[in-house]
Amino acid sequence: MRAAALLLGCMTGLGVTPAAANPVKSLYTTVELKACQPLKGLREGDAWRCQGLPGYPVYVAEGDLRQFVSAGKDAEHRRAATQTLQPLNSIFDGEHRRATIEWRFERRGDGQIPYATIVRYHTSQHGRRGDVLVISKVTPLETCHLAYVDALANSNAIALARRIADEMARAFDCSQEPRTLGAQGKSPM
Repeated sequence: MRAAALLLGCMTGLGVTPAAANPVKSLYTTVELKACQPLKGLREGDAWRCQGLPGYPVYVAEGDLRQFVSAGKDAEHRRAATQTLQPLNSIFDGEHRRATIEWRFERRGDGQIPYATIVRYHTSQHGRRGDVLVISKVTPLETCHLAYVDALANSNAIALARRIADEMARAFDCSQEPRTLGAQGKSPM
């Protein structure tokens, strides 16, 4: 008991409170198209509604050899549903038709409220292949891309993507264009 009090005192003295020590966590969901509901009525390409977090279904679409991912109620009508990377891309790695979405969230009471997602896109352009982490803002009303990280050019790419999500997502204005952050040049973006 005394050791815990001493640790708490040291943490507080350093400006770290227990809540600030680990305020954010990640949840993970999987996109597997065979488990998703196909959507009809699209002019170009295919689209699916997949399970995400409660209240935040995931919309996945593909067209012109590129994929689009959005989340939330009416995800197909949010800005993220129209955003993708310029090179040919897929959230699926080769023949594997399964992808992971990392959700950054905060706790409110017993609830887990997401504010960002991180999705790895596999890109290809002029014979070059790469991996890009796409960080998106997620709220009950909007979802949009906020930043891109070249996962091959940054040895700490996932840590960088999480920091960007945690520091920028809540205040990001979805009318703005996403930015590429960190080192660049290894993955087509």
